[in-house]
Amino acid sequence: MKSLFGKIIEGAAILCRVGTVIAFGVLIVMVTLQVLGRIPGFPAPIWTEEVSRFALLYLVAFSCGLAALGGELVNVDLLTSTLPAKAQAAIEKLADLATIIFSLAIIPGAYAYVMNSFGERARSFDAPMVIVYITILIIPVSLAFFYLARLFGFGRPMQHQETL
Repeated sequence: MKSLFGKIIEGAAILCRVGTVIAFGVLIVMVTLQVLGRIPGFPAPIWTEEVSRFALLYLVAFSCGLAALGGELVNVDLLTSTLPAKAQAAIEKLADLATIIFSLAIIPGAYAYVMNSFGERARSFDAPMVIVYITILIIPVSLAFFYLARLFGFGRPMQHQETL
């Protein structure tokens, strides 16, 4: 069973990595077009600003779960760093559980938000806004899934020191 769950996590992580790279690539292209558009005589499409914001949302949606799995999200460990290792591990598990519960609580509202967005269109390039609003659903699902994976022992422990 653990092996099957591990394969599912691996597949989801690959999907999230690919999504992150694609979103980052789109963001780079759009920002480059915006910068080049400031050069006289270089035409820049008017929709680059909107697509840049959409790409940034997808970048966050696909990468937040990966950051959770890798133990790279913000960790305020001022109090916990003074505790014994077992207490730190217990607090991490409680924080993981709290994040799962919070993410699961958000999912129904995020789903309703996405469902209510059908029919809306982007202003500058007439695309359905549901393609953007779906990120509001991807984020809590991704966080719940990858924090559940952390709770079951997959992923790396939270980083308790700064690395330069």
